Amino acid sequence: MKNILCALMEPNEELLKRIYEYGRKHDWQIERCGRQVPDRWSGDGIISDYLELPDFAPIERFQSTPAVSRLLPPRGNIRTIRPDTMRIAEMIVDYFMNKGFTRFATAVPRILQEDLDGKPRDVLEAVRRVLESRGLQFRCCLWEEELPKADWNDYRKRRKLLQRFFMEIPRPFAFILSSSSVLPIIYRVLHDAGLRVPEEVAVLSNTDDWSVTENAFVPTSYISGEFPELGRKLVELLARMMDGEAVPETPIYATPSSIISRRSTDTLAVADIRLAKAVGFFLQNYMNFISVEDAVRVAGVSRGLLTRLFQRQFGKSPRRFLQEIRMNQIRHLLDGTELPLAEVARQTGYGSDMALSLAFKRETGITPGRYRESRRRMPQGEPKP
Repeated sequence: MKNILCALMEPNEELLKRIYEYGRKHDWQIERCGRQVPDRWSGDGIISDYLELPDFAPIERFQSTPAVSRLLPPRGNIRTIRPDTMRIAEMIVDYFMNKGFTRFATAVPRILQEDLDGKPRDVLEAVRRVLESRGLQFRCCLWEEELPKADWNDYRKRRKLLQRFFMEIPRPFAFILSSSSVLPIIYRVLHDAGLRVPEEVAVLSNTDDWSVTENAFVPTSYISGEFPELGRKLVELLARMMDGEAVPETPIYATPSSIISRRSTDTLAVADIRLAKAVGFFLQNYMNFISVEDAVRVAGVSRGLLTRLFQRQFGKSPRRFLQEIRMNQIRHLLDGTELPLAEVARQTGYGSDMALSLAFKRETGITPGRYRESRRRMPQGEPKP
């Protein structure tokens, strides 16, 4: 039996699920704590999220105990697995731009602007950089900067600040949450201000807490797959270290698989009604055996005009737009389910598992089976997908 300390300041259900599943299969006894670790604890390995190095001072022989962290830099006995914030930001921005959005906003206590190993630590800072690179603005309400410190926890003043912020933004706009924990106050303020979700404000949560996102005032879209992959990589990296493997000090990055759409983003910010019809047709029917010609008939325009409309609005062809929708859903099904490939093909508009495999390999460079395996077991180096 191996004794593992799981010290998490922000425990996540999907993250813990992967840790416990691995522990059961490999005779791990897992002990959990928050920021305050047990005095004189000793064991075989440590899993941590945001604890700082001084937080581990009470642990006996910490410097000789293998530890994996989401925050601490890799050195000595510590190795690091972090979310790929730039990849997540690109996924978020592409998702909304494919719906026609050009205005983006967020509201959080603060945004961390520091980099870790050349990547932004905060996904919202990564979103800001991606938008800036595309000539777009990211409007931010940072209440720890805009309110006196004595008022940071004043619920009424925070609501007034948020309402003023929302009313100043031209609509429609995309609103991005870094955590679903602030979702209730956001929906309360939007409701009080008479702003409709998703018609005027489309809301996306960067992290998924099903008890919040599914039961919110409006069922809320979220990013899927990040925490399961983080959990898998944390435990497998720790196991390699405990087995004595000389693991390189290079950080390993975890990426989500897809964005799961709920009613909070079920809208299009597209002014041209012909284009809106085609986009809506793709989004609602990608799982069927449809083609660009079907969208041409729905939009009531020629194929050439539809292509020009897509290129002008999204910078891509209608065929490419449909392909990206399908690939996003395929990644989600491969990552989050055990469905056989034939069923994945049926649910994403491909006539057979062979047709899906060929399309997926052209898109990603690897087969669906290899992709699914890479999301369940960490390779020796960085994953390809």
